[in-house]
Amino acid sequence: MMGLVTALVMAGATIVGLVILGVIFLLGIRLLRPGAPKPGGNDAEEARLLQEIHRSLSRLEERVEALETLVLDGKAGREDER
Repeated sequence: MMGLVTALVMAGATIVGLVILGVIFLLGIRLLRPGAPKPGGNDAEEARLLQEIHRSLSRLEERVEALETLVLDGKAGREDER
């Protein structure tokens, strides 16, 4: 019974692997084909989104630093009490 389960799992994994390789192959052909339309985007919109992400990450970094300070000060205060 375990041999059958193992064989079915291996067959399923093989089929999934072949499908993934086929998709990668087809995407590679599509990207390398001459005259293929290049994926375009709105550069201004992308720049705005990247700036917004950068600002959000900067604020997040400031918050993390503030939390680190609070945690380290709390530990130092407890050690002084001992």
